[in-house]
Order: sequence, then structure tokens, then C-alpha cells
Amino acid sequence: MDRFDVEIIRELSQAQVTMPARVGLRSSYREMAKKIGISAGTVRNRVEKMYATGVLGGSSVYPNPTLLGLKGGSFAVDVSPRLAKSEVLSSLKSISDILFIHNFRGSLVGMLFLYKSESLDEIIERFKAVSDAKAVFFSRVEFPPCKLNLDNFDLHLILQLSRGFRSYAQLSRSLDTSVRTIKRRLSRLKAEGAILSSPTLDYKAISGGAAADLIVAYQHSKVETEKKILEIIGEYMIFAGIGEDFVVYNMVLPNASKATELARAAAVIEGVKFARAELVEEHIDLTSRFASILEQRISTFSKNKGQSDPLAQQT
Repeated sequence: MDRFDVEIIRELSQAQVTMPARVGLRSSYREMAKKIGISAGTVRNRVEKMYATGVLGGSSVYPNPTLLGLKGGSFAVDVSPRLAKSEVLSSLKSISDILFIHNFRGSLVGMLFLYKSESLDEIIERFKAVSDAKAVFFSRVEFPPCKLNLDNFDLHLILQLSRGFRSYAQLSRSLDTSVRTIKRRLSRLKAEGAILSSPTLDYKAISGGAAADLIVAYQHSKVETEKKILEIIGEYMIFAGIGEDFVVYNMVLPNASKATELARAAAVIEGVKFARAELVEEHIDLTSRFASILEQRISTFSKNKGQSDPLAQQT
């Protein structure tokens, strides 16, 4: 995997480009090609290769949690050596609030979770109890604002997206409408921030590179400091998280030893409280659980005979 592959994955991740499990969004290829500085055909060929080798497995598409009245949190714990890490991961997967889990090669486990304000303390204590944590990192995560009122069709479209989709034709058949309507509605939902997406990545399938996360805590206003961080990791970064107290940067490195080098370079930058790099063993995507939430909202919408938007009521 070279820098162009990394840049393609970054565009799929950071730019919120929704890609179906079967490759085919030509316009996205053109947009990515312009940003990266290579041809659309090269982008297409590289994406197809990443699908063929299993690095890419489609996209996870899910509703903006803001529409559900939910907030986001980033949490990382060093699992106690007294516990089997595999059992801790199994317990974390059963917690319905968690969207993503990053299992690192050492003792660290990171996760992105959702919460309502009144449940935050309870959820964090549960995470600590499950992992018998000896070190804890927590930060609030801001999702994009969205005030879009969704109709019944929007709800069903997002539900189909959250279940996974193979093509526009498949969506058209499922929703009994034209591909043109699907594309128009999907474009609107994306533009208004009503849906979010992330590529489904299998880090174990990456060859010629190593997946790693850089965790950075900032001492004060991070704007200028983060610019220096990005100068160091820019060519390797595929996603930069948004956190108040610490930020997690997902990277694909040329080799495992590069992680230690980058952490040391980041740690001495003025304004950095601490920096820690960990190699990623696996990325666990749990966003499919949104389907059950959406089914409940659709049921409520139907009972109200479409007179109000059940998602908007939650905000």
C-alpha cells in the first residue's frame, strides 16, 4: 500500500463519501482524482484492487446521531492484565451504545459510543467495570449539526442504507422507486448531514503497511498545535477524529516501527500534553444496530400517520 492508497482511503473516510459494497460511483472517483492528483481510472483501479484484496468491504452508512438526540464520546482503556482481552471485547460488543471499537495489539481498547446527557456517567462506569481499567481516556465528540425534517421515505431510505446496500438498482427495487429519486434523496441527505458514512476496513488485509492510531492530548487551544501534528502524520493519516480532551488520528504506516517514531515526534511539540501511538489489530464496526432504532422510529411515524417526524422529536 502506497501514499495514493492512503489518500484514497482518507477521502473515503474524512470526506464522508458514501460508497456501495459493489464499486460504481464514478462521480466520486472523479472528485477524489482531482484532490489526489491522479486519473479517475487510477482511482477506480486502486479501489477495485482494495475490494478484491479485502482491505475495503463496502461502507457503513448510518443516521447522524444528532437526529436521534444523542451525543458522542470517545473512550480508551488499558485492559487489566487480570482479564482476558477477548472476553472484555465480547462484553463491550454487547453494549448497545458502542458504534466502533478499535482493538489494539497491546492492552489498549478504544471505542466511539453514543449517550444521552443523563446517562454519560453510568456508561463510563460500565466501561471501566468491564475492562477493570488501569488507565482511562475520555473525550466528547461533536457530530455535525442537522435540523433536516425527515419524511417517511427518508426514514426507509436510511434504514436500507444502514442495513448495507449493493447498488442503486437494489435500493430502487427495495423502495419501489426510481434510481434517479434515490440519487436525489441521497444527495440531499448527505448535503444536509443527515447521514454519515465510513468505509468498512479490514486492517488485517493491508499488505505493505501497518495500521496505527496516534492518540494526542492537548494542553490548551489545539488549532496551531494540531497543524504541527498534521505536518508530521499527514501523509499517513486516513482519519482525524474530533474530540475536546484528546484526538485519535487513524493512520496507515509503511512499517510498525514508524508508530513509535511519530509518537516521539508529536510528544515534543509545544502544546501537546501527551502522545501515544498504538498498532491496530482490528476495527469492529457495530453501526448496523442503528437498523433497530430506525425501525422503531418508522413504526412511530406510521402511527402518527406521517404528521410529525419522529427523529426530529428527539432533538
